[in-house]
Amino acid sequence: MNRENFNSQQSQQHYAADGYQQSTYYNNSAEEYNKNNDNVPYRSIGLDEREKRTYELVVCQQPLHARMCGFGEKDRRPIDPPPIVQLIVKQQGQDSPVDVQMLQIPFFVLHVTLWSDDRSEERNIISNPPKCTRVLMGSLVSSPSLLKNTEGEQGLYFAFPDLSIRTEGRYTLRFSLMKLVNSDFQENAKSKIVAQVFSDPFTVYSAKKFPGMTESTDLSKAFAKQGLKIPIRNDGKVQIRIKAWHTAFIFGW
Repeated sequence: MNRENFNSQQSQQHYAADGYQQSTYYNNSAEEYNKNNDNVPYRSIGLDEREKRTYELVVCQQPLHARMCGFGEKDRRPIDPPPIVQLIVKQQGQDSPVDVQMLQIPFFVLHVTLWSDDRSEERNIISNPPKCTRVLMGSLVSSPSLLKNTEGEQGLYFAFPDLSIRTEGRYTLRFSLMKLVNSDFQENAKSKIVAQVFSDPFTVYSAKKFPGMTESTDLSKAFAKQGLKIPIRNDGKVQIRIKAWHTAFIFGW
């Protein structure tokens, strides 16, 4: 499978501002995307009316494929390569990004959900009698890390090295950026979703059809060297830069 097929950039779309109120636009996002199914955005920009800032999410490392993990808990296989999303914050009327030192980094959280490959339906839950079961497994929330990319440029990145999918098929991931608000400083404060973006479609294979894990990307290697907890593979050999117990849980060792 050619990785380049999963890295095509599509046009960006601006979202309506909703200040500090709970966003209703994103609750209807599937309907909005259906209306523009031929022009689905590769990246999206949200506007914070209060601070006059725009929040842009860019999927800089797209998921390529995965091996289904079934309904057990011991043999989870991560999506390959680990999805990585960059956050770019700009002040309205300015072209250059806001200095990351001016941002309240701990208050940003990125949440991921599973969607169909055409981005029209959520696929997070499947009926597995006698109960319903989550399809997307692992750590579904990520905090930002201040890292330098392969070009030496510093930025805020969210990584998802611990995501697995129970069933085979074609999917996309939707990433939703939430800015948490400290109620100690603002009365009746509400956290809200400020931007969203979809990944490119990718395939989840059965165990027999899975072509195997790919070598880690240059971006993953660069981030691992800076201390990010992310699995690194070289020529089929796995080097894990995360805690041993976490490794065993992810790979079933």
